[in-house]
Amino acid sequence: MALMRSGYVRRASSPNAVIVVLCMVGIVAALGGTLLVPLVSRLPEIYDVSAVPASWIITSTLLAGALATPILTRLADMFGARLIIVATLIGLVLGSLLLAISDSFALAIVGRSLQGVAAALVPVAMSLMKHVLPPERVGFGVALMSGTLGAGSALGLPLAGFMYTHLGWSSLFWGLAILGALLAFLVWTMLPKRVTESKQSIDWFGALLLTVALTPLILVVTQGNVWGWLSRPIIGLTLLSLVAFLAWVPWERRQRDPIVHLGLLVLRPVALTNIVAIIIAMAMLINLFLAGQQLAVPEFVAGGLGLSADATGLVMAFPAGAVAAASPLAARLLRRFGGRWVLIAGALFMAASYVARILLDGSVFEIALGAVLVCVGTCLALSAMPMIIMAAVPSEHTASANGINTLCRMLGTSLSTAGMAAVTSFTAVTFDGTEYPTTETYHLLFWACVVLSMTAALLTTAIPRRDRLPDGHGGLVTESATAP
Repeated sequence: MALMRSGYVRRASSPNAVIVVLCMVGIVAALGGTLLVPLVSRLPEIYDVSAVPASWIITSTLLAGALATPILTRLADMFGARLIIVATLIGLVLGSLLLAISDSFALAIVGRSLQGVAAALVPVAMSLMKHVLPPERVGFGVALMSGTLGAGSALGLPLAGFMYTHLGWSSLFWGLAILGALLAFLVWTMLPKRVTESKQSIDWFGALLLTVALTPLILVVTQGNVWGWLSRPIIGLTLLSLVAFLAWVPWERRQRDPIVHLGLLVLRPVALTNIVAIIIAMAMLINLFLAGQQLAVPEFVAGGLGLSADATGLVMAFPAGAVAAASPLAARLLRRFGGRWVLIAGALFMAASYVARILLDGSVFEIALGAVLVCVGTCLALSAMPMIIMAAVPSEHTASANGINTLCRMLGTSLSTAGMAAVTSFTAVTFDGTEYPTTETYHLLFWACVVLSMTAALLTTAIPRRDRLPDGHGGLVTESATAP
């Protein structure tokens, strides 16, 4: 076996096989994160708890993903991506098995936390693609990998309702466990391994400080609507997060091998791309969640079409398919124009598509078309971000840099959920004790997404025009040497 760049051993697997396996890993990771979102209202009944404790089934997943992503991506840069992918998939399998075989609420929290760790899979897989794929295939692979985030999320929302209704609660997790185990085997046997040893040490204290900083931040974002944004717990957690971050930053700056290289995060392309990632993630989730709401809300509510769960799932398959179909287009555009221009185009396309969503909401076809258009723009934007980051940071830091970008996307989806809850609280109507969003809810949130998307496009224009693509030697060549 020949030694590849970055210390990986070349295997006989074709580039296409590597891309397919890693993209399946990305879809499973996205499914693990979103599968229970549409079933939140049923969790109290399933686990015989009140609504507030039941929400921790979702919060624990997000919290585990936020904490694990920067640490696991750093470990992938140090010890190789294949090992981290397999270990994370095993964790997802164990978590899925706990949820499938037990009705204990405590074990459900543990299981969902193990599933949440899978959020690190996408940035780690992107890093592996850069190291082991032929240079001319990296853009295509990364674009498809980015598309799995949107495709998996769009697929998971309707799939959960369908499987729960027809196959039962445990079927959701048996399916994930089987897929995760199969992919762990394929990754271990087909993908290249890293044979060069890392001489770096692990900054465990830095990881602990980061955990202390991120945990209260995520709790503030996810529980603010429940506890009250000006309540003592929220204010206390905000102060704790701030103090922990203030302690963590100088500690990391003094470390030879920090858990997060802060010098890379303040690079203008990386910093701006991470801010844009938060904004795009907010707009992405609103599109998918509200499309399902518009289709499923009863017809007697303004803006609802009253489709069954099965019909809603069938319609929502089209946005998921749109993301997958747009990924090859995104790869070609990235190769031709670079990440900066594709990110601008994707954000502007999202803004225009949200205007269309406001105008086209009177039929199933119009709602599906609007959701598909937004998903195409989302795919372009998501595909461009990792390429911008990988072009801006050294090769040995691609996983951790993309991991922080993934963390920013997770923060964006959390903010989006909080924003939707806030808007719904004063625009929804109540029938028989059930709260339903209305046309006013949808239009307010869609206009907010227009503003968010335009803001993302504007911020992207400030990214230096140095979109670079891998050369034949694993380095980077400048596609456009002109900088503003």
